[in-house]
Amino acid sequence: MDTTSHNEKKKSGAWFFILGIGLIALFLLATNLFRGGYSATTDPEDPARDAERVKNLADLQAENEKKLNSYAWVDQAKGSVQIPINQAMTLVLAKLNSTKPAPAYPVVDNTGQPVPPTRLATPADTDAADPLPEGEPAAAGANALAAPVDKTEAKAGKTKKSKTQQ
Repeated sequence: MDTTSHNEKKKSGAWFFILGIGLIALFLLATNLFRGGYSATTDPEDPARDAERVKNLADLQAENEKKLNSYAWVDQAKGSVQIPINQAMTLVLAKLNSTKPAPAYPVVDNTGQPVPPTRLATPADTDAADPLPEGEPAAAGANALAAPVDKTEAKAGKTKKSKTQQ
């Protein structure tokens, strides 16, 4: 009978704790050395350099304000001019409002044929209901993406599966 396992002391987890504290202390010491040991309250710049930077910022802001609100030649040979930003926005909005919106790409149905553009709704049309298509449901007004349904199968609750579902 082996009694040595009962008489041995259980290992303590204290050395994990001591090792963790030591690693944290080592990390803090290393980061302080790599940072150069400066505290966050130290101001390495002198007041003269600060004043120069404030002056440069004010000059840059004044130059930007002048460019945004004045006329100037960009390229006189090509006839390119700079206009105030407010006038440029007004011109762009007028141009956008005068053109009819159109899709950025050709819209096609599932057969590859282009879909004619729909008419734009006017405020008078918003209250009126859209007219329903005449004829069979499978006519021109049917959903081109829906799977075709046989009327006899529809009454029985069965539908045809699409090619992707088979």
